[in-house]
This record gives sequence, C-alpha cells and structure tokens, in this order.
Amino acid sequence: MDVEVTVRTTVNSTECIEKVERAVRNVLGEIRLESINQGDVIILESRSKGLEALSHLRDLLRRMRIRDAAHALFTKNAQENILSFGLNKQAAYTSRISFSHSREAPLGPIQITLEGDAASAIRFLCK
Repeated sequence: MDVEVTVRTTVNSTECIEKVERAVRNVLGEIRLESINQGDVIILESRSKGLEALSHLRDLLRRMRIRDAAHALFTKNAQENILSFGLNKQAAYTSRISFSHSREAPLGPIQITLEGDAASAIRFLCK
C-alpha cells in the first residue's frame, strides 16, 4: 500500500532557516523542502510517496538503538491509516532523534505524518 509522507515544521522569527533545514535533513536525509511564508513564521514542508522517504530516519533509529522505544511510541500514536509524531528540532540539528510533543518543544517540533498503511510504516521504521 502506498504511504504519503508529510514533513512540516515552523521556522520562528528567532530561528535561522538554514539551521532548521539542516535539522530536518539531518534526520530525514536530502529531502526537498518547500518554504511557505506566513508573516512572522515560515513553514518548511515536504511531501513524498513511499516508505523509502524514511530510510534515513530508519537508519538513525537503528544506529541509536531506540527501535523498541520508537515502536512503542508509534504503536501508541497510530490510528487506522495515520501515524503522526514529532521530533525535537534542537536534537535533530545534532543528528539525534528525540521524540517531541508540540507543547514540550518551545520552538515547535518537526512533525511527520504518514497516511496509508500505518502498520507497514511502523514495521519499516522499526525492523
């Protein structure tokens, strides 16, 4: 089943857009990011199809040895056809994965949403 991957994060007025782009790419690889200006914030967004778009993230989960923790979080957050989770931008800037809730991250998370077969996406990321 096809999975659509959406990555979205805000660039606040106190942040450097290049550093936020680097944070996103450090955890997701060389993805194409579109910049949407919304006044005092800029939204960075990427859309792609297929689980291969998450290969870099899967490799980081493996290298950091946090696949079991990720599996538990993903399973808890998954709905029928949607899996959504946030990553801390500051940790991502250093190529580390730290799961985040929007209320916990003062700068806002890197929000990743997968639409399609959530169970297959969890298996792909955590195998």
